[in-house]
Formats: sequence, structure tokens, C-alpha cells
Amino acid sequence: MKKRMIIAVLMALGIAGMSWASSFRPLTEQERSALGATHVATITHADLTTTDTNTAQTLTTVMEVKSGTAVQLVAMQLITAFDIATDNTNYTGSLLLEVGDGTDPDLYLTSTELASEGTEVWLKYGRSVQAAATTVITNVIGTTTNLITVATGLTDDSTGRKVYTADDTIDFKFTPNAENAVSECSAGEVRIYFRQMKK
Repeated sequence: MKKRMIIAVLMALGIAGMSWASSFRPLTEQERSALGATHVATITHADLTTTDTNTAQTLTTVMEVKSGTAVQLVAMQLITAFDIATDNTNYTGSLLLEVGDGTDPDLYLTSTELASEGTEVWLKYGRSVQAAATTVITNVIGTTTNLITVATGLTDDSTGRKVYTADDTIDFKFTPNAENAVSECSAGEVRIYFRQMKK
């Protein structure tokens, strides 16, 4: 129920046309209450400046974290799909986003498609809970044997969140398809919502 509510609020914020320059900012009290996050990083196509074909660009100055700060990615929201200009009809444009830090490049968000020419992902949660563990139960009714898979609970493995013991940066890595450069994007905006706590 809470996840549906967060998605509804995120979609409403996008539809309302709220837009910020590429930045990292604290959320208002109302936004914090509705979204369960404390900060948002907003990145647009204008931030992607690497002109080399088939070359990823990693933004490391959007969000810096100090030692003693706990960070968790709450959700990613694609406001405007990234448009990669192309004259070649033999391939599909692509722009993948990973979010991590200096130790783990996809700690917070695994490779996610943002390009309108690809299969863009509009909303995605952070990596905080593993898939449910399962147990197979044999159920015999008469002469029929059924194997039933039962979920035995969710395992929290701390993936997607981290307490920093040294200063670091949250890194946003954008990877184009082999035939393009990230600077070719003529449109696009993505927001990544984080929860931060400090000692």
C-alpha cells in the first residue's frame, strides 16, 4: 500500500510539471512525508557532455556524502525519457543509468534504461530487500503429487544503503549504446530520491 502511495505521489509531481535545474537538494517537509525520502538528485540531458562514442560518463559532483552519513536510495523517477538523436535505423538507441559510489558502481541502482528509443523504465525502487526465500513443499492428494513453492520471508541484506565511514560521492553513471555519445541526448530528466541520516 505504501509503495503504491509513493508511486502515485511521484507521478503526480512529474505530471504537475515541477522541474529543477540539475542539482541535489533537500526535500520540503511535505515531500518528505509523502515520499519517504529526504533529498532528490535531478539530472538532465544538459549534464551529459561526453562527446566520445560508446563512452560512459560518470557524474561525481552531484551528491557528496560526509563520513557518518547513512544513505539509502528510495526510488528513481524518469520525468522525461532521454532522447538520443540517431540517423541509423539499424539499431535502437539506449542510455543506461547506474547509481553507486567510489566502492560499488551499482550499489544503489542497477543498470536501468532511460532512453525513449529503448524500453525506458519510468519508476524503480532502490535495492534494499532481496527476493523472498522459498521452500518447496510436497503435497500428495490421492495419487497426485504437487510441488508447492512457499515464500518464507524477505531477507534484508543492506544492499542499496550504506553508512559511510569516510567522505565519498554518489556516482551517477550514464552509458550510451555503442553507436552514440551521451552528449547526443536532446531531452531527458531523471530524479533519484534518497534518504539520508547523519550522526
